[in-house]
Amino acid sequence: MCGKPLVVPEPPAAASHPADDVVPAGAPPPGIELGTPWERRLQLGLWTAWRDTLVEALFEPAKLFRAARIDRGAAQAGFAVLTVSVFWIAGQMLDRFLLRPWTQRAFETLASRGQFGPMLQKLMEAGGGNSPRTALLMVLLTPVIVLVALYANAAVTHVFALLLGQNKRGFAATFTACAYAFAPLALLAIPGCGAPVAAVWAAILTGIGLKETHRIGSGAAAATVLAPYLLVCCGGCALATLLVAGRGVIPQ
Repeated sequence: MCGKPLVVPEPPAAASHPADDVVPAGAPPPGIELGTPWERRLQLGLWTAWRDTLVEALFEPAKLFRAARIDRGAAQAGFAVLTVSVFWIAGQMLDRFLLRPWTQRAFETLASRGQFGPMLQKLMEAGGGNSPRTALLMVLLTPVIVLVALYANAAVTHVFALLLGQNKRGFAATFTACAYAFAPLALLAIPGCGAPVAAVWAAILTGIGLKETHRIGSGAAAATVLAPYLLVCCGGCALATLLVAGRGVIPQ
């Protein structure tokens, strides 16, 4: 127009990004979980994936839960059942065939001296069976018990997440947290003191897991985990108070 050449402005060059902002080739978009080692076991190998997942769950739980995918419930259940069953069975075998015979002999010595009442003696005798049939039944039932306990724990935890308004990503996120939080139950291989330490550790990991999988605050996650225990504690205290009060009004 008007005899002048048409000048088309060039688009502005894209702003250069610092090296820290460059996304490596093959990396998932932001917000997409990479998957835990266990969820990538086909690439890593079964043993390596299980070992790395167990170590991360125990010592780097935030890293593990941030990488966990909430659409891998079956794989996560498999990790929990495998881990807990192996170590729990090992602990029961250790107790049944190594520690229990020793305690049984000590019990028999004390019982011969009249140190126990008849009822306690019968209970100790009932728990002293070491038959192969009993051991086999225990091995077969342990994975089933672990699986039921896992889903029950996840269900109770999710109910309190709903009640407290912390259900940000659904039951799948809660289940992911609870499944990997079962990792400390490997301490069930240690008879006696292993169980209480494992329970406390698992509760702590559940809180960390809820924080990462539901994308909620630390306080909210802790409240969700502790609420069932507080409810049980308060209920037990109330029941004990009612029983004591009931005895007080019953005529002697």
